[in-house]
Amino acid sequence: MAATGARTVPETIAVRGLSFTYQGSAHPALDGVGLCVAEGEILGLLGPSGAGKSTLQRILTGLLTGYRGSVRVLGREIRDWGREVYERIGVAFETPVSFGRLTLRENLVYTARLYRGPVRDPEGLLAAVDLADDADLRAAHMSKGMGVRFNVARALLHDPELVFLDEPTSGLDPVGARRMEDLIAAERARGRTIVVTTHDMTLA
Repeated sequence: MAATGARTVPETIAVRGLSFTYQGSAHPALDGVGLCVAEGEILGLLGPSGAGKSTLQRILTGLLTGYRGSVRVLGREIRDWGREVYERIGVAFETPVSFGRLTLRENLVYTARLYRGPVRDPEGLLAAVDLADDADLRAAHMSKGMGVRFNVARALLHDPELVFLDEPTSGLDPVGARRMEDLIAAERARGRTIVVTTHDMTLA
């Protein structure tokens, strides 16, 4: 029983009885998954390749449909959201996503125009992921570690309530990984809910 006057923290993600099988596969990629993530929490999805982490993330972000069970994100079944959910969630995949002929700054400025609401300062985000000195670098020339950091900056651009980070320390040295951990903690302190997919036990 909750104490009188205690604040109930809303569920940002509520998954119950989730199962998913890829077409042509004899075995489910996910079977009977259930989890709840409250507003302002960090959830780490830890496991080896093939464990179903990416499948779960794709379902939670609306990229995979045809699942069984219930998957509620920000108070609504994810299959009922439509494109407007991307105004409220941010996603950073492990593979860099950018326009190679544009600089890092130009990429963020261009992407910012795709959102209807207010966005964060591109220069500040590049600094937060230690790319301020590379703002004028063409995206095609990024290293893997730079691409991972840039993806995180891009995911945070529209100040989403819920952020999905796929292997956010991949390709980073220990100093860069620690800086990424600090950034994740800072976003949580701002009230953001964060889902981190990783096989890195230290990060988890």
